[in-house]
Amino acid sequence: MTAFNNTSDSMKEIRSSSKNLDVYKYVLAIKNMCDKKLFPDNFDVWTVEEQYTWINENLATFFPTVPQTLLRYIPSFYQQPNFDRSPTEIPEWLDMEKYSRGQKLVRDYYLSVIFAKILGIIYVYSFVDDLKPIIQNRQADTPYLGFERYLSTILRILDWYNGQPWVKGTAACKNMEYAHRMHSLMRKKLCELDDEQIDNASKVAKPWCPDRELLLKDFALACPFEKSGQRPHIMLENLPMHKPKGLHSTSIAMTQCSFISTILLTPQKLGIHNATDEDLEAFCHMWRYYGYSLGLDDEQNFCHGSFEEVKERVQDYYRYWVIPNLKEITPEWEHMTRCLVEPLNYYPFIYMPYKVMMLLATDALNLDMPNLYASLSYAEWIAHKGWK
Repeated sequence: MTAFNNTSDSMKEIRSSSKNLDVYKYVLAIKNMCDKKLFPDNFDVWTVEEQYTWINENLATFFPTVPQTLLRYIPSFYQQPNFDRSPTEIPEWLDMEKYSRGQKLVRDYYLSVIFAKILGIIYVYSFVDDLKPIIQNRQADTPYLGFERYLSTILRILDWYNGQPWVKGTAACKNMEYAHRMHSLMRKKLCELDDEQIDNASKVAKPWCPDRELLLKDFALACPFEKSGQRPHIMLENLPMHKPKGLHSTSIAMTQCSFISTILLTPQKLGIHNATDEDLEAFCHMWRYYGYSLGLDDEQNFCHGSFEEVKERVQDYYRYWVIPNLKEITPEWEHMTRCLVEPLNYYPFIYMPYKVMMLLATDALNLDMPNLYASLSYAEWIAHKGWK
């Protein structure tokens, strides 16, 4: 890793500009992560805007092992979502017929859509910096708090599914505005803290993680070897300075992806047997609007593009980022996913052991977990057969 000394006047000026601060940090992060030989000789005398543009045009050179579909999310680690955008602002591309068709898929496969969201949360929590705000908020770090938080979240999103968030005064609009407001407040809170303060506030004093070693043993065997630089978020997390702050555009996009991913990739495993590609595309279109309303530009919106492009993007996201993340799950990851799964047992007639949920989550990713499966009790084995 080569450190760059920046002495350009433009770089000094940009440091005092809150509007461009994330651009400044992004440029410094890339320059300090990557080999100096990859940059033009006179790069340091360029303006920050010129450096930013050139870096983005040459991302494939800096990150040759990251697929083209995911390169766009590297600069947006340093981009704040558009928190000024109102859900009543209707994008010109919104197709009302597709939106209604997406709503119908939810009505037809209500439980499958909810279950897909639970799986998606398990996956997105594998990103350490995206889990930190959830822990720091202290609203989901016990099973009871998790029960309240996730039930509230599901009910709010069901209002989106059942309504039209662009219609002012409706429950769907109010709940979209609420999500937008909470994201903005958390982003502001994180930006007021330094990296050490964020890390200290994101610890679980006594993590509930009895199965972590067992899971790591299986993940080490099931997850394929990765190439150097394949996960740029890890490189950014390990920077001594200029780390991205949480709840950036990439974070929101990955959360958006968590709602659609397993429905797109493995619908049959979720019990979605009769949905056509047109139905799934409509579901993606609906979530493209939700992402837009939450402040994502098209460049970061996971549901932007053709249906095949979205599927390829989701497949690459899991293959190159999520699955390798699982080899490094933290005690906090198991603790927080347990606080997600355990509350399912608070509902009548539901028995969902944590190990069973982990088997279902890994089966959706086509990961073999022999040690976890062998550790099931008889009751857990029966539950697994029933859920599968």
